[in-house]
Amino acid sequence: MKVLILTRTFPETENDWGGIFVKEQADALIREHEVIVVKFKNDDTDFKPFFRYKVRVETDFKYRVFIITVSRSFPVYNQFNYILSVYFALNKILKGNKVDLIHCHYSYPAGVIARLINLKFKIPYIITEHTRIKQTFRSLFHKKLSLYALSHSCMNITVSNALKNELVTEGINKVEVVPNVTDTERFSLSGRPDGPFRIGFLGSLNTHNKGLDLLLKACSVLPFDYILKIGGTGLHFQYYKDLARELGIAGRCLFTGEIPKMQISNFYSDLNLFVLPSRYETFGIVLVEAMSSGLPVISTRCGGPSEIINDQVGILTDTNNSDQIKDAILKVYSNYSDYKPEGIRNYAFNNWSIDPFLKKINSIYQRCFSK
Repeated sequence: MKVLILTRTFPETENDWGGIFVKEQADALIREHEVIVVKFKNDDTDFKPFFRYKVRVETDFKYRVFIITVSRSFPVYNQFNYILSVYFALNKILKGNKVDLIHCHYSYPAGVIARLINLKFKIPYIITEHTRIKQTFRSLFHKKLSLYALSHSCMNITVSNALKNELVTEGINKVEVVPNVTDTERFSLSGRPDGPFRIGFLGSLNTHNKGLDLLLKACSVLPFDYILKIGGTGLHFQYYKDLARELGIAGRCLFTGEIPKMQISNFYSDLNLFVLPSRYETFGIVLVEAMSSGLPVISTRCGGPSEIINDQVGILTDTNNSDQIKDAILKVYSNYSDYKPEGIRNYAFNNWSIDPFLKKINSIYQRCFSK
């Protein structure tokens, strides 16, 4: 089947993490399908009143990647200009590239654009939502168009049941759950290093959503020797370094900054335990990556992680509760031999590797294509 992936977020370079989950899906899909990726984005530095866009083709991928760049237009009108510019550009791309199905990531604006294409070319489309739907509803305009796109799609996909329930609450009933795919073969079993117990965290520090403050507070009262290895960067990077110093654990914290993609497996291999104390997650790819390395994991009941972690691979805590995070770390530390690396890795492989993803997504593709 010829599948066109339509998305506003997709990594254009090796160390670009934006939309990496979309690329992981595209990389999996090419095992059984012909894939074209169309990414669209704004160029706020270039002002043109009406329908000015550029299209370039990236050749550094295993499939064709078209990048549509739309010039900035007048305030308010800019959103209409953006959608219509991508629509016109996509028309030209489709004239030279016949496709059977459009797979959109996010209902707005990708799903809206796909619906316009569907009306003209009768190409079926599906939508995968990755974030809380209310974040898409930035205004009544965004909400109406998002719900319009979702209600006319062949099928809608969410990465967790928690996110599915949000769509159902909004009156969208054609929803199936297909978790994000992880190439588990990129990760090797952790050697479980000697010396101080090594606790890991990896995530964006642009907001406080990932809960690093809770983890720092939890670690500040641990009664055993440890190193807290913190991967990631963002606007609040210095804030967390200062917080570690205020809590008296700066000497035990290793802030690594951004982890290049090629070194991500090594990051996990240097750990005994991985903790993601988020305040909200639609999924939690880093948890699957850590488990693919054989690590026990701790996270919060904040959405997606509740559907990932069980008692055999780790512990779930309440959100915003540093005491429970501390107790969970102590429990894993005290019963460390109970968490078998091979069993944890097999659990991740059986649930979130490429094969189970393709089985689920192919079933949806076939149903939509045959309609």
